[in-house]
Amino acid sequence: MTPGLAVVALLLCALAAMTGFRDAPNAVALPVRFRALTPRLALVMTALINAVGALLGIGLITLSVHYFTSPAVRGDVGPLAVGVTAVVAVLWGLLLWWRRLPGSTTHAVLSALAGAHLAVQLSLHDDLAGSILESVRVEVVLSLLLSPVIAWGLARLLTGPVVQVATTGTTVNVQRRARIALAVSAGAMAMGHGLQAGQRVGVLWAAVLLGSGAALSPDALTAEFVVVSVLFALAIALGTLGGAWRIAWTLTERLVRLDPLRASVAAVVPAGLLFVGSLVLHLPLSSTHTATAAIVGAGQTQTYASVRWPTVLRVGGWWLLTPVVCAALGLLGTLALLPLA
Repeated sequence: MTPGLAVVALLLCALAAMTGFRDAPNAVALPVRFRALTPRLALVMTALINAVGALLGIGLITLSVHYFTSPAVRGDVGPLAVGVTAVVAVLWGLLLWWRRLPGSTTHAVLSALAGAHLAVQLSLHDDLAGSILESVRVEVVLSLLLSPVIAWGLARLLTGPVVQVATTGTTVNVQRRARIALAVSAGAMAMGHGLQAGQRVGVLWAAVLLGSGAALSPDALTAEFVVVSVLFALAIALGTLGGAWRIAWTLTERLVRLDPLRASVAAVVPAGLLFVGSLVLHLPLSSTHTATAAIVGAGQTQTYASVRWPTVLRVGGWWLLTPVVCAALGLLGTLALLPLA
């Protein structure tokens, strides 16, 4: 491995750790809030399942890595663009964590990568319009935009029937059912997030290897790719152990106040969507956006005003700001460092 590739691998490990750290609350916030799991057990379980899911996700992308790889981002500029993307996504994730805001690492990565790709096109004086239209995947954009709407709609639609069915019996039994559903959803959410995170980081690393001339196919996986993939999975697991409780507090206290049954619905819906996105549609989805939208949707079904709309609007404003800022930083950072390549 060349020094340049080693640096990119370390940056992607940092991105993987940040992904696990920031997205851990999506799986553990609700189960811990309603005492379905203890904080330590929830984080350890989520970290282990995240690592397994990441390895599976990285294995899946070897079948379709050319789908994401642009011929323009080859040679020395490929690792540079990916490295800038990782740095931008990590810094943006730290900023949102400091401000206690749930945000999408997926949106940050794709936006920064688009900005870096545009910088490469500008430096090569290629046909920008044709290149960008060829690289932009409409289905990817639609999946990222529509998945929160779908999560919100499913949570609102399913909460009523679930509450009616699950409230039969004593209060103790109702609480027990809700806690079981929350505990199971934490594991499912962790697996779905691991699949998505593994595919996200793995495809960046695979694109770097392809750009540097390495052979990558299901029949020709290099030892280098396998070893680095394990490092990515470990980084995701270690990041998950951090917990990011600042964001978890926002999801459970500042955004919406839920009862255990509605919380279980809000936890199951995004987990199911992540599985569909990874294994059926093969599209990137944001676990944070789907989880947050499902929590808001479930909260709106309560008879009292439980949704804190000022906080919801504030979170939505930062969501809209993410692609703009990350794309601009990816563009400027790549243009500044391109002379090195």
